[in-house]
Amino acid sequence: MANTHPISLSQLSFAWADGTAVFTDLTAVFAAGRTGLVGPNGTGKTALLRLIAGELAPGSGTVATSSSVSYLPQKLTLRTEQTVTELLGMAEKRRALAAVLAGSEDNMAENLELIGDDWDLEERAVALLAGYGLPASGPEFLDRTVGTLSGGEAMITALAGLELAAQPITLLDEPTNNLDRTARERLYHAVERWHGTLVIATHDRALLQRVDAIAELRPVRSRAWARERVELIRHGGNWDVFQAELAAERERTERTVRDACAKLATEKRQRIEAETKIARRAKAGRKAASGLPPIIAHERRRQAEQSAGKMRGIMGRRESGAATALADARDAIPVETRIRIDLPDTAVPAGRTVLEVPASVIALGELHDGGTPVAPDARLVLRGPERVMLTGPNGVGKTTLLNVLVPLAAVPVGYLRQRIGRRSSDDVETGSAGPRNAGPGDSWEGLDDCLSVLENVRAAAPSVALPEVREQLARFYFRGEMAYQPVGELSGGERFRVALARILLARPAPQLLLLDEPTNNLDLVSTEQLLSALADYKGALVVSSHDAAFLEALAPERQWELRRVDSEGRETVESAETAEG
Repeated sequence: MANTHPISLSQLSFAWADGTAVFTDLTAVFAAGRTGLVGPNGTGKTALLRLIAGELAPGSGTVATSSSVSYLPQKLTLRTEQTVTELLGMAEKRRALAAVLAGSEDNMAENLELIGDDWDLEERAVALLAGYGLPASGPEFLDRTVGTLSGGEAMITALAGLELAAQPITLLDEPTNNLDRTARERLYHAVERWHGTLVIATHDRALLQRVDAIAELRPVRSRAWARERVELIRHGGNWDVFQAELAAERERTERTVRDACAKLATEKRQRIEAETKIARRAKAGRKAASGLPPIIAHERRRQAEQSAGKMRGIMGRRESGAATALADARDAIPVETRIRIDLPDTAVPAGRTVLEVPASVIALGELHDGGTPVAPDARLVLRGPERVMLTGPNGVGKTTLLNVLVPLAAVPVGYLRQRIGRRSSDDVETGSAGPRNAGPGDSWEGLDDCLSVLENVRAAAPSVALPEVREQLARFYFRGEMAYQPVGELSGGERFRVALARILLARPAPQLLLLDEPTNNLDLVSTEQLLSALADYKGALVVSSHDAAFLEALAPERQWELRRVDSEGRETVESAETAEG
C-alpha cells in the first residue's frame, strides 16, 4: 500500500561530522494538518527539520515526503541588498508580470506560463504583508531592501512568502523567537488559517495551543542500548491535551513502579520462605537418614539437593526478573527537573524601597504604570517583593530601561540576560550557520566557558564555603563530577542552569532580579526550571518578556508599559521589531 502520510521517516540515523549521534533508527510519520515539534534543546529539532527539507542527508534510513517542501529556518541567511520581492520568493514571477504588462513580446510564452493564474500576485502580497502588520501600503514596499528591515520584519516577510507559495508541506523553526507580542499574535492567526501540512519546532506554548498534534522528541534510556537515544512520540491534540497526556503517562509509570516494587518484595519474601523450607527439609532428611543404609541415605540426599537447587533456580530467576522489571519501570520515569532551593537572603520587607526611577531616564518611549502615564518629572518607586512585567513593542527601549535600573537599585541586583554579542533573528547573516546550528540562547552574560560550573558560581559567591556551594549546585542538578565540567562543554539547558545558579546563589544575595526576555530560545524544560526557581525567590522582580504563558505563570502584580510616541507626544502604532527590545 502506498504511504499516505505527508512525511515519513524510516529507520533514520544521522550524526554530525564529529561523530556525535543525533538519531538512531528513528521511525515516525507526520500527519496532515498543524503539528508542533517539541523536545529539550539538543534532541535534534532543527536537525530533523533540515533532514525533512533536504538540507541534510541521513547517514542511513530514509526521509520521504509526499510533495514539495518549504522551510523557514530559525536564523535567516540574507543579503542586505536583497529585496522584499526576493525574500518573498516571487522575483521571477514579478519580472514576468512586469514584462507582459509592459507589452514586451520577448519570452511571452514562458512568461505567461510562469505567471499562470497569479495576475494579482502583487496585490495579494501587499495585502498579506499589511495583514501581518508591516508598513506595506503599496507595491513600492516590495522593492525595499532587506537592509532596511528589522530582523522581526524579515522573519515575518519570509513567513508571508511561504504562505504565498502555498507549498503542500511547510516547516517552521522557532518562528516566534524575538517577535514582540503584536507580531506573535499575527503569526498565530496565520497558523490558524494555514492550509496543508505545517510542522513547527517551537517552545511557544501559546503557539502550541493552536496545533492539531504534538510530536515530542524524547531522550529515552534503556539498559539494552549502549547510550541514550531519541524517540519521536506523537500526541494528538494541542498543548493542553499534551500536558494532560504527560500527566496521565507519569501516573501510569509511577503506578507501574509501585507494582514492580511490590512484585519484587513478594518474590524476595517467597524466595526466603522457600529457602527456609528447604533448610527445614534438609534437617529433617538428615535426621531421617541416620537410620538408613548409606547407599539409600546418599541417594535421598542427592535427590533433595537436586530438588532444592531446582527450586532455588526458579525462585532466583523470578526475583531477578522482578528486579529487571523494576529497573525498566524506573528508567521510564521522566527525570525530575524542577529546581527547589531555599533563598531566605533574597527576602525584602514589604515597605522597603527597592528602586526609584526618574521618568526622565526614559529615552525612547512613554512609560505607563498600570495603564496610567508617568509624568516626566515623576519618580517610579518599587517597594518590597513586588513583581513587575515590563511590556511594549520591540525597539521601544525595554532593554535600555533595564540597563538603567541596575545602578538605581537600593538593593543587590541580579541580571539574567543573554550575552550582548549573541546572534538573534535580527542578524542579517552573510553565510550559513555551522552544522550544529547551535541556538543563540546558549550564551548567558557572566559565564566563562573556560571555567567549570563550580568556578563560575563561586566567582559570584567567593565568601561561601565550598561544601555549601556544592550542596546548592546539586539542587540545580550539578552533582558529582558535573560540578567540575567546563561550562563550554555543556548543553544549552545546562548552561542556562549555571547562569541561573550564578545569579541566585550570589553573595550578597540579589533582592532585585531583572530578567530580559529570559525564555527566548529556552526549551520548555528550562522555562519550567526558571519558574520553579523563581517560586522560591523572595525578592523584587522586573521582567521583560513577550511570552504570555510565562508571564501568566509568574503572576506579576504590576505592569510597566513603554509606548512609542512621536515628536509631539502622540502614541504611534508600532509593529516593527528591532534588535533591542
